[in-house]
Amino acid sequence: MNMDYLPIKERIQSSATLPPSSPFIPHEIISEILCLLPVKILVQLKCVSKTWKTLISDPSFVQKHLKNSSLNLYLLFTPKKLRYPMGIVKFFPVLRLLETDSSITVSNDNFTGGMYNCQVVGTCNGLICLFFHYRYRKYWFRLWNPATRTLSKKLGTFQDQKTVYDSRKFTFGCDISTGTYKVVASYKVKVREDQTYSLRNEFRVLSLDDNCWRSFQYGSSIPIYLIYGRNTERINNGLHLNGTVNWLALPKYIKPFYRYDCKSIANAQQFVIVSLDLSTETCTQFLLPSGFDEVPFFQPTHSVLMDCLCFSHDLKGSEFVIWQMKEFGVQKSWTLLFKINYFDIQMPNSLIHIGTSLLPLYLSKNGDTCILAGYEDDQVVIYNQREKRVKRIGVAIATEFCWFSPMEYVESLVSTC
Repeated sequence: MNMDYLPIKERIQSSATLPPSSPFIPHEIISEILCLLPVKILVQLKCVSKTWKTLISDPSFVQKHLKNSSLNLYLLFTPKKLRYPMGIVKFFPVLRLLETDSSITVSNDNFTGGMYNCQVVGTCNGLICLFFHYRYRKYWFRLWNPATRTLSKKLGTFQDQKTVYDSRKFTFGCDISTGTYKVVASYKVKVREDQTYSLRNEFRVLSLDDNCWRSFQYGSSIPIYLIYGRNTERINNGLHLNGTVNWLALPKYIKPFYRYDCKSIANAQQFVIVSLDLSTETCTQFLLPSGFDEVPFFQPTHSVLMDCLCFSHDLKGSEFVIWQMKEFGVQKSWTLLFKINYFDIQMPNSLIHIGTSLLPLYLSKNGDTCILAGYEDDQVVIYNQREKRVKRIGVAIATEFCWFSPMEYVESLVSTC
């Protein structure tokens, strides 16, 4: 019977017995909502239905979620000693550092179980590349996604017999033209020439799609790459940026590989940036800012902040300077961002004179605020240039650690396979 002909009272009673209609939410809206959720929740939501599992696993969704995650940056720090397992690698949210006004304590929660005899090479798209080493100079790599708690199989296994001890340096990055992840190795070997031995730089690239190593040559004048003035146990000294690997170099530096001596450098123009394109696997070289015209007392550093290459150095023992290359590879695009007086951040003169440098960790989107690792690893300096405001934040953690910077981590759904 048509309900339009029923009395009002009976029509209401009949309507109450009908099953309620389910609300319809368009697929596009569901995708947008899910894209805003943390990785841990999305992994659990894969169990809701086959449709959701397919959506969350879709490569386009993974990339869109990664783009949203880039707004929630983490700083990474690692154990100083190899005897500690990689399970205690910490990921500390930048927002928490910016919002606090007092000391902070890092929790002992681990992302995964202990993995010994390995070090962090770098991070890209939420994946962390780990370098494992075993006796008889046997090495291999693995990709680790802490957010999804997944670990790849052994990659790039090789046995190294000719490398000069402890001269290996690795960088992890992505060839943006193909989406292939790669590891770049630079190391020194002994070469015999006319009854004498000399050191020479060699380079290899590991492509993780075919798990093969390839050699490439930079040219006849191979720069001697610098390492950071502290945290010398790090095995990474190149920086990945938008499909390139970049080193700070001195082509004609004659001092030992691990020692920086400003008196052995004729002028500041000797410093260069050497950049490897991971797509073509070819190198280019470009100069540092023209305003950098004096050799600093302690070793300068380069970093990646807000997706731009940055360069920082001491100025006359009184100021810390940070430059940013606005347009990658264009020397004229270097822009002076910060000139921070040591007195303003209460840095003791005794530490300046022994060559203890600050280390840039983070730069705000508006360029007003930067976070610097202080002269000790258990504190950071937050400096607001516009307001001339300084905050010193103590960082408490049970294990000895060092800031793995410049390195920003974001959570992602990217697969380790």
